Amino acid sequence: MRDLTVFLALTWSLAVFLIVMGYRTVRTYHITQKRLYALGSVGITAPKKWLPFDLVHTIRNTWSQGQNAAALKLRMSEYLIFLAAAFVVPAVIGFIVRGLIGGVILGVLGIGGMLLYFRFMKQRYLRLAEQSLPDFLRGISGALRAGTSLTQAMALVSKETPDPLGSEISRVLRRESFGFSLEQTLDELTTRIPSKDLALAVMVINIQREIGGSLADILENIVSTIVARQRLAQEVRALTAQGRMSGWVLTALPFFLGLAIWFINPTYMAPLFHTTVGLIMLASAAVSVAIGGFVINRLVRTPEL
Repeated sequence: MRDLTVFLALTWSLAVFLIVMGYRTVRTYHITQKRLYALGSVGITAPKKWLPFDLVHTIRNTWSQGQNAAALKLRMSEYLIFLAAAFVVPAVIGFIVRGLIGGVILGVLGIGGMLLYFRFMKQRYLRLAEQSLPDFLRGISGALRAGTSLTQAMALVSKETPDPLGSEISRVLRRESFGFSLEQTLDELTTRIPSKDLALAVMVINIQREIGGSLADILENIVSTIVARQRLAQEVRALTAQGRMSGWVLTALPFFLGLAIWFINPTYMAPLFHTTVGLIMLASAAVSVAIGGFVINRLVRTPEL
């Protein structure tokens, strides 16, 4: 049984990998065909447009301009494939070990774990970008005082700015060179990096381009405000770190411990699922844990700064 489980897990992983690689190859081919047709190459027919083509195109554009594509470096199709694999592989293992119920439980845990991992990656991406923002704005302010334009200043400073902010600024400059306006690309930047500090800087830049003024002085004032806000937020997170971790552990521990005992010895947990008293105890425990987790989360939640 154990060998079969390992074999199925490896087989599903290999199948998902082949599907992803095949899809990327086909997509690259279709993109090449569209570009050749746009250039007027001989022998290239127009790409077919299905009825929901516009809707799919809109969804893909929204995805490419959002935080998921920026932080995870994944296309929408790859994102969905990873979620499907995170559900299917544990579900197959759980079905082999504990039947349909075990498969559903492990599948839900698998997709939940993948979503938590994606959320962690997006939070890490946002945190790294916010850490680089003050130095980036200081560099732009210094370059503006030296006599360069805003676009030239952004190009110079972006080369010295660490990722992910440096790469995102380079993307803004590339899109501007393709004909997009700077205001439009900066607004898209605030969508890919949903930071209040960055949104404040972009708003100031857009207003200054319309009404004029010393952008270097304004950016220096913004930098001091951003640094003070980040320092205060870090202090609050440090003071509430133990409480937040306690809330996560106390909320998740009963559920994971109960599932572990059920998978190891189902007969030990049978009275909870097959008797009226057991079901009442399960419902009461779930409600109590949910209320306790909510109260702890509200107590240690970082205020909006």
